[in-house]
Order: sequence, then structure tokens, then C-alpha cells
Amino acid sequence: MLKTLFWILLSLTSTFASTPKLKVIASFSILADLIRQVGEGYVDVTSIVPDNADPHVYQPKPLDAKKLKEAELVFVNGLSFEGWFDRLITNSGYEGEIIIAAKSVNPRILLNSKGVSATDPHAWHSVKNVMLYVEEIKKALQKKLPQHTKQLEKNAASYLDKLKKLDDWVKKQFKISGNNRHIVITTHDAFSYYGADYGIEFLSPVGISTDAEPSAAVVAGLIQTIKEKNVKAVFIESLSNRKLVEQIAQEARVNIDGVLYADSLSDPQAASSPAKTYIDMIRHNTSSIRLALELD
Repeated sequence: MLKTLFWILLSLTSTFASTPKLKVIASFSILADLIRQVGEGYVDVTSIVPDNADPHVYQPKPLDAKKLKEAELVFVNGLSFEGWFDRLITNSGYEGEIIIAAKSVNPRILLNSKGVSATDPHAWHSVKNVMLYVEEIKKALQKKLPQHTKQLEKNAASYLDKLKKLDDWVKKQFKISGNNRHIVITTHDAFSYYGADYGIEFLSPVGISTDAEPSAAVVAGLIQTIKEKNVKAVFIESLSNRKLVEQIAQEARVNIDGVLYADSLSDPQAASSPAKTYIDMIRHNTSSIRLALELD
């Protein structure tokens, strides 16, 4: 009897272990993490733009086209974030479905540096928006893996619960008293969704893309604002050139308070990696900003 039970369990284990996972491609590392959370156990996710690399200026490689050709499902952020992706898709020959994770997001529209209407793609800095991402990811995976619908539902529900708690936690970190509004300086305009949710005004010398060039007038105005409003929180970003923010901080006579993660997770293999997952990234950014604002 025990021997029979042993062989049954061994057979089930072998079957589960040999079940191939769905080959999924994500455009960048933050999106890849969300897909892994929802599809845990059933997906093999590869990010085209690796951890700690800038999706704004990424140059696709021949190997990326090969990865896409072999993919069974592809996810992008959308909102005009991956300007290089259409060309890569064409070159790869991929003919499958492309899921836009930010499909249900109400986007922020602004004027870019040339005065043309542009969509802010950095919607993931709103935890509530990421909850919408999760719903899109769940539906797409359930469609491709109908045999695992119930478990994918459970995975998504569990992760959504974590995100709800994360959102509540961030709100508690920034409580505005009276008419005071916290101001934070960052390298490029990536955190406005976060600011809208949590009552923070983010100012930066560069627009929504890291490859934009700041004007002398914008830099001078930013220095003046720091001085006039006694801005304490000044940050560089993990993927950006330090020199511009260092110049601004020096001329405004303020300190740089650390590093924020905007468009990528940190390298999980690095000795110090504070943003290995999306939740880690939001917690790191929030704790860093709170400390710089001297809210404790």
C-alpha cells in the first residue's frame, strides 16, 4: 500500500515538474515582475530590457528578436513608453498577441519639451494603476492557460491584497498638514502619478523621457524654486546621469538625498539591491522620500 502511494506521488510530481511553462516576454523589468507574481508556477518570464537598464533609450539586440520569435505571449506597458518595440516586433516575426498592461489606466496628458501633447507612460508609480495592470495580466494568462484559471485567480487576488496594503502604507507616510505640500526634485518627470496619489509635487529638469535635453531656463527656474521654497528632498535616479542633479544641488546649496528607482528594478545579483521587486521599489522610494522630507 505504501509502495503504491509512493509511486503515485512520484508520478504526480514528475508530471507537474515536466509541465512546460508559458513562455512570456515583458518589455521591461517592472512589468516582468508583475507577470511573475500573477503567473507564479505557470510562466517563464523574460524581460527585453534587463534589470537596471533604461527602457527609454534601450537599443534592441538581435537576441531580443530571437526571444520574441519564441514567445507565446508578449506584454508591453503601452502609453507610448516602448518607442522601439514596434520595430523589434516586426524584425522578430512574432505574430502572437501583444497585451497592453496599462490598457485600463486613465493616463496623464501633458506638453512635451517641444510643446506637443504627450502621454506620461509612468503609470506604474501609482499602486492603484498597478492593480489595473494585474487585472489585465490575469485575464491574458487565464486566456492562454484555461486549465489554471482558478489558481491564477488566487495568485492575482493574493497579490492585489499585498498591493492594497502597500497603497495604504504609502498613504500613511505622507500626511499633509494645513496647506503644506511636499516638494521633491528628481532627474526626469517620472513620478507624477505617485505624486497625484500621495500629495507630493515632483519637479525635474528633464521631461518624461530620459533622453530629453533640459533648457538653461528650466534649470535656472528649478534652482530658484529650491531656494525660495526651501526644498529639502533632492534625488538622482538609478539610471540617470548624476551630473545634472549634482550641478543643480550645488548651485542651490542643498544635499542630494539618495537614489530613487523610476523605470527599472535593481539588479537582483548586486550586493545591495533595494528594488528587486515592484513592492520593494515602492517601499524603497517611499522610505527615501519620507526621510528626506524629515517627516519622522
